[in-house]
Amino acid sequence: MGRRFNGEGSVYKRNDSRRAKKWVAQKTLPDGRRKYSYARTKQEAIELLKTMQAQVREGALPPSSERLTVKQYFTEWLAMKERQLKPSSLRTYRERVENVILPNIGHRQLSKLHPLELEKLYRQQLEKGDSPATVQMLHRIIHRALGDAVRLGYLPANIAKNLTPPRGARSRAERAMLPEEARRLLQAARGDSLEALVVLALTTGMRKGELLALRWRDIDLDNGLLQVSGTLVRIAGDYRIEPPKSASGRRRIPLPQEAVDALRAHRQRQLEERLRAGPAWRELDLVFCRADGYYLNERSVLRWYHELLERAGLPRYRFHDLRHTAATVALANGVSLRETSALLGHSRPSMTLDTYAHAVPGADEKAVRRIAQALMS
Repeated sequence: MGRRFNGEGSVYKRNDSRRAKKWVAQKTLPDGRRKYSYARTKQEAIELLKTMQAQVREGALPPSSERLTVKQYFTEWLAMKERQLKPSSLRTYRERVENVILPNIGHRQLSKLHPLELEKLYRQQLEKGDSPATVQMLHRIIHRALGDAVRLGYLPANIAKNLTPPRGARSRAERAMLPEEARRLLQAARGDSLEALVVLALTTGMRKGELLALRWRDIDLDNGLLQVSGTLVRIAGDYRIEPPKSASGRRRIPLPQEAVDALRAHRQRQLEERLRAGPAWRELDLVFCRADGYYLNERSVLRWYHELLERAGLPRYRFHDLRHTAATVALANGVSLRETSALLGHSRPSMTLDTYAHAVPGADEKAVRRIAQALMS
């Protein structure tokens, strides 16, 4: 007999021992249909039933899986994730769902979605100009959403589980600057108010958001050390510094003398700006900031960077390509994969290898894969 909850549903165990999720939460909906959710344990099934009961009371339960569309499910799924994701991550999820998933496959019934449709969606986004990393993010979002659909009983299996998004014809790392190009950029930035920003980007491989979140308390100029402790995000028009997404993102970086010198000069210029600003100065302890001490606008930084590229006579490299340049130069000059991975704040060396395998001198694909296996074992 199933366990009853005031006549509002039941929890019972299936007899089929081959199934991983043996427990069933069953709820009769107001229109007479029955909804089922599956779980590995009895307690998990009870929690699923309680969730369904609450959804019925609030009128928020989506239609049955036979009629549920991708648009209906992903809209409800985003609402469910609001309390689970960081604001910056939620913004990325919502942008991908609203601008890519819903316009292309939102009309499809969730239960009839086919893996080939997802493969086509990934190829289509590459052809539109999305980077392989952006398509990988899209895949992770879909995989996570469909995994939750399985857990909630809307799907029997996650069709995205065995898909591998196409990487495209070119790797993002191929946009790394040549060493002589990097030197020309540094020469063009010499004496500029944001010279230290370019110096740090090229010598440490830090991300733009990490650089713009730097505070002077993160830097020890006497000992040549820098602590990455956050990243700058803008949500609903407001700036905030959020902690790194992973433990590896919070890292200590040794500074070369060139970076220390650039930061000392930058500090002196900033002190002069602070005196000129007087009472208008906003004390946020930021290393890179406006003339009044407030956060730098990302668009303003990019506009300045593009003008700098023009002065140096260089093509339109992305700011993120400075990070690629730092990693590629490090690997090409004998810095180990593990050391480079730690410098970049990657969660595992295999991430570094996937992007920068071409930069390991004298190594073919088989050789660098062996390196990864050795590091992972």
